[in-house]
Amino acid sequence: MRKTVEDFAKLVGGTIIGDGSMLIEGITNFENPLKGHISFAQDERGFKALEASEISCMIVPKQIAQSSKVLIQVEYPKRAWAQILRELFPARKFPGAISPLASIAKTAKIGKNVTIESFVTVGENAALADNVVLCSHVFVGENVTIGANSVIHPNVTLYENCELGANIVIHAGTVIGADGFGYVATPNAHEKLPQIGNVVIEDDVEIGACATIDRAAIGSTRIGKGCKIDNLVQIAHNVVIGPHTVISAQTGISGSCKIGSHVTMGGSVGVGDHVEIGDWTMVGAGAGFPSNKKVPGKQIVFGQPARPYAEARRQIGAQLRAAETLEDVRALKKRVAELEKKLGISSEK
Repeated sequence: MRKTVEDFAKLVGGTIIGDGSMLIEGITNFENPLKGHISFAQDERGFKALEASEISCMIVPKQIAQSSKVLIQVEYPKRAWAQILRELFPARKFPGAISPLASIAKTAKIGKNVTIESFVTVGENAALADNVVLCSHVFVGENVTIGANSVIHPNVTLYENCELGANIVIHAGTVIGADGFGYVATPNAHEKLPQIGNVVIEDDVEIGACATIDRAAIGSTRIGKGCKIDNLVQIAHNVVIGPHTVISAQTGISGSCKIGSHVTMGGSVGVGDHVEIGDWTMVGAGAGFPSNKKVPGKQIVFGQPARPYAEARRQIGAQLRAAETLEDVRALKKRVAELEKKLGISSEK
């Protein structure tokens, strides 16, 4: 790859400071700055670090205007960097062909330019819209619908009656629509509670590898428009997640929770059943929510159990000082005992 700084600036709609004719040989990240390459800095701190490196060109916020490097000023540097990556490394193109080794029910409805690779199974009355891609070993159950331009990667399982919108990406090994974890306890056993609902995934959702989203007992488990769900996330039956929420790896959300829109959840968060988390809340990694907890929106919470940032910070600070505090208490008890002895006071234990 050999493009000029000016080429990149035109692509991202940026303003050049320095030599726009400079040739760039590659694009790199913050951790691996190389001569002849372009990267981005989100803020002043990142800018100073790259300034001291061999990097040749930086994409920077508009408030940064002076450098020994060539700059491209934009409003959102990381977004511009991603735009360049997409241009240089475009997504894989699929042929719009159906493999003779796929098993497709006669009642299935297949749109235009659909790609179905080898060993895919498409069940009765399933409906695939235009430009859908099913990679090898995908299973699409009865009555499943998949919207236009969605890409389902290898070994994904879509149980019966699931509804997927347009522009969805589901990565390898994920299971959508397995039975929710519902049982009725009896004196002798746990009887199965039938799970007769489905899963609805709205447009523009991306789901990572080996995630699981369970069908509702009755009604729908729903993933809102634009949600991004990481690898190894478990979402239980009847959960409703609002639009544009981001959930990181190894998070588990129990049944009947309501997660608002634009929520950000760190890794390994544990959410008990019937929890409600308000819009625009940020949840720190490893946080835990007991059942039936209600969290107002626009907060930062973390800890176990999860608390507002200021409260959790004080609690963690106290825990870190616990050993020191214990030593102080022991020293005080010893001094009190000595004073009581001098005063002839007997202590009752």
